[in-house]
Amino acid sequence: MPSTFDIERGEINPSLWQALPETQAVPLQQHWGYGHALKAIGVPVEVWQASRDGALKAFGIVAKRKFAGLIEVASMMRGPLWVTAPDEGDASTMAAAFKSQARPWRWRFLAQQPEMEASDEASQALKRAGLRQIMTGYSTPWLDLSVDAAHLRSNLDSKWRNQLNRAADAHLSISVSGRKPHQYAWLLEKEAEQRKGRGYHGVPLGLVPLYTDALEENGGEQAVLAVSALSGKRKIAGALFLLHGNSATYHIGWASEEARAVHAQNRVIFEGMLALKEHGIRFLDLGGVDTTASGAGIARFKLGTGAKVKTLVGTYV
Repeated sequence: MPSTFDIERGEINPSLWQALPETQAVPLQQHWGYGHALKAIGVPVEVWQASRDGALKAFGIVAKRKFAGLIEVASMMRGPLWVTAPDEGDASTMAAAFKSQARPWRWRFLAQQPEMEASDEASQALKRAGLRQIMTGYSTPWLDLSVDAAHLRSNLDSKWRNQLNRAADAHLSISVSGRKPHQYAWLLEKEAEQRKGRGYHGVPLGLVPLYTDALEENGGEQAVLAVSALSGKRKIAGALFLLHGNSATYHIGWASEEARAVHAQNRVIFEGMLALKEHGIRFLDLGGVDTTASGAGIARFKLGTGAKVKTLVGTYV
């Protein structure tokens, strides 16, 4: 097994993310802006850096929560991010090094959800590190935007592509924005109404302004890309994407009955894919998929884009 890693714990330093290779997708939960957004609502956040022989190998955002005023649970979700490709055995060795930072005898625990695809090999690597699984893996479709626009279209499911063509025939106007909050505030309002009407919960909508503030205050990066479909002057569908480094996440979407009748959301998402690509985004996380009866339709819609589902190995302590 490779030699262990030295772990250093410190504050968020956005310059760390500049060391990542272009081929390294960055999940939203592991972007420095997300860490700052958590801090803004009072969540203690650290960055744990793993080095070997003085060279930085990987790092990850760790958020902490307390239960009953006594038990502290730190969590590294969808991390760490690898600065250099891991060698054989590194995943196990690093998981063990991170675990060593926990202090269970003092009621301090670390939950790790690495961005590793579920497999027997991945599970065994984490077990060798002395970890045990407490939650099954999260599944999300990732879309590669590095291909050209023609390939993005040809990779669409045939039914999805036909619906996109029908939306094009509806003569809708498409608006792409996101630099100013008023440009997408209507989408947040629609999502709030949608959640109340359907009785479901998601990532708090208050995250968006906090995340936007974090990026603006630490370099002025654009945090949001919003796409709207208009029939005349009326907004009938839209989607909001959060930008994080070379990656983006499909955060919320809304479509009226009129929009659904002409498959306007297909065009909204595809125009969003093209706009993100033009913006320099290389990877698009379409958000978790639920294949049960209640979520099957949304899952089919996301998978129709040609995205590949990645199921993570799970959460371990």
